[in-house]
Amino acid sequence: MKKILLILISLYLSPISWAQNREEIDRSLGLHVGQEFPDILELSALNVLGNKIALDRSSDKIIILDFFDTYCSNCIAAMPKLQRLQKQYSDKIQVVLVTWQDRKTVEKFFSTNKFLKENQVNLVTIYADTVLRKYFPHKGVPHTAWLYKGRVQAVTFSDFVKAENIDLLLANGAIKLPIKSDFSDGLNTSLLSVDENVIGSVSLSGYRNAIESNGVVIQYDSILNRQKSSFYNIDVLGAYTSAFSKIKKPEFLLKDERIVWNVWDSSLYKYPKGTETFDEWLLENGICYERYDQVVRPDSAQAQVILNDLNTFLGLHVYWAKREIPCLVLQRTNSAPDDLKVTKSGLGGTSVLAFMIDYQDRFPPVYDEVNGKQKLDIKDYSTIEQINLQLNGYGLELKAGRRLMDVLVFEQRK
Repeated sequence: MKKILLILISLYLSPISWAQNREEIDRSLGLHVGQEFPDILELSALNVLGNKIALDRSSDKIIILDFFDTYCSNCIAAMPKLQRLQKQYSDKIQVVLVTWQDRKTVEKFFSTNKFLKENQVNLVTIYADTVLRKYFPHKGVPHTAWLYKGRVQAVTFSDFVKAENIDLLLANGAIKLPIKSDFSDGLNTSLLSVDENVIGSVSLSGYRNAIESNGVVIQYDSILNRQKSSFYNIDVLGAYTSAFSKIKKPEFLLKDERIVWNVWDSSLYKYPKGTETFDEWLLENGICYERYDQVVRPDSAQAQVILNDLNTFLGLHVYWAKREIPCLVLQRTNSAPDDLKVTKSGLGGTSVLAFMIDYQDRFPPVYDEVNGKQKLDIKDYSTIEQINLQLNGYGLELKAGRRLMDVLVFEQRK
């Protein structure tokens, strides 16, 4: 996919404007790339002498602030990498983890997390933060800010904290990294320069810097009597599934086995897990979309319009179909135990069980032939054998098989 693809279709007649959404997070002190960072003399921290750290503008080190929560799996997964970088550049950088959570919570996190212990993570950690999050407001973590020579050098994704970028900043005194913004501000994020006479327009582009990623949003302005449909900085697969969900809510997880790729290169449309990180891949393959309509349609009808636009502009034909695929069939056993197990708590039926097994992301998709409503107390999802041991008491079992199941088909138009 080309890095930037821009398609505009416009009808001219009357003005369009769009009201900005007010954010609950105070951003009045928020700093941007290139601005000076104030001296902060002392903040409470762990893993540092005296349990205090000063963020001094005169420091000759790169300071990397990595905002996290103790329940953020992506944050935790990145910590060993940050620890290795801290060791590699010990005299050139200072990695500082930052969280709003209190000292007791953070101490317990470091003392009980086996993964962090195995990787010997002992990074300086600011806790109970109420200062830095005002300078770098955000809604999602991980969220990173780079400080160097008294200025904000980057506000970006944690994926871009790596050796080559540190080397570039040290060599050049400045660096240009993708800006992570958790806030969409209407006019600031608009893909279109809208003429006052425009009553309808469509824009499809590549990744847009400093725009919050989100799925399909369909909004209605009762004053202007206009409808805006949009999504920003998501992959092509995500754009389609988000639009389809407006037509019919999904009843299952879309596992890889449920996607049929009849295209030249599926890695343009769905992140291929490999050497580059998701954010790096999205920078090249993410897309944004905006559509303004004078005709106001129900969400399901407008979603079909969005799908038609995507098919037309991307040269695809994407649709749901039934295909026979390998799966795990959930069925009743031939010889049920005399005293079937009955529980008052647990999963609320076999459809929930099928979802939970799919959620493990280790097994083929589950086809539920039982459609039972009984409660199921399943605790161990490590292997099919373990799941079946627990299901046996309910007279149920999983067996490998093939069944007609819903699949999402991507076809390249000739």
